[in-house]
Amino acid sequence: MGSGEQHHRTRRGPRHWLPPCCLVLVAAVTLAGCGVHAHHSQAAPPSVAIPTATQARFGEADWYCLSARERSEMFLLDGPGHDRLAALSIGTGRVAVILAHQSDGSLCQWWPYARSLAARFRVVAFDFDGSGASPSGDGNYPGEIAAASWWARHHGSRLIVLMGASMGGTAVMVAAANLGHLVAGVIDLSGPAQFGAMDALAAARRVRVPALFGYGTLDGAFPVYVRAVRAATASRDKPVVTVSGGTHGAALVDPVVGYEQVRQAVLRFIQAITHT
Repeated sequence: MGSGEQHHRTRRGPRHWLPPCCLVLVAAVTLAGCGVHAHHSQAAPPSVAIPTATQARFGEADWYCLSARERSEMFLLDGPGHDRLAALSIGTGRVAVILAHQSDGSLCQWWPYARSLAARFRVVAFDFDGSGASPSGDGNYPGEIAAASWWARHHGSRLIVLMGASMGGTAVMVAAANLGHLVAGVIDLSGPAQFGAMDALAAARRVRVPALFGYGTLDGAFPVYVRAVRAATASRDKPVVTVSGGTHGAALVDPVVGYEQVRQAVLRFIQAITHT
């Protein structure tokens, strides 16, 4: 995550299996911000930077974090409008966790943590349009999260949990409000109250499913944002987990730089709301 970024930029259809060697997509490759090791210490301008599109083979932007098998299992997710999103599903089961990344990266921000989740649940991760290996689209991030949710339901998962980091946290709150009880719960890690056209603060008033919030207490203005969204959330079940320091977003659960207490809080939350 960029150190000066406040508002982080981090759709529904059948699974299309396509060999990586046969497909070329326009992808916004922002690998410099993809790692989960970045911490955040200050607020940033409200503008949203649109990455420059470059040519990349399908999946190429995410290959550095994935195993050979995971690379071979990447697929195209049909998003809102004509968006085609690079996606990956690992693990199985009736519970699916949809992972929404931060503004400065791709699904790689969740690896290798995603693998530990996949030992218990299905995990569906994807690159928002204009990030990673997904070409630019209309920027309907909540709609892209909804598409991943419907894909998981179509493939056998009956209980959907949305989990987002930073910008992804804002997006999952809006998606949860739109999807209502079609989701079992939502997890917001360091999500700003607003990002671009997304307003998590307004959406929170329509979120009645259980919601878990997490943040680093020294993470710039983000603790204020997360507390405000949590206070506005309509759900009565809205636990919070905090850590001292400026660790931000997906880094909170990263096995190397993150915190066991946050990973355990996430696991207990998912298990409690899905009765697993």
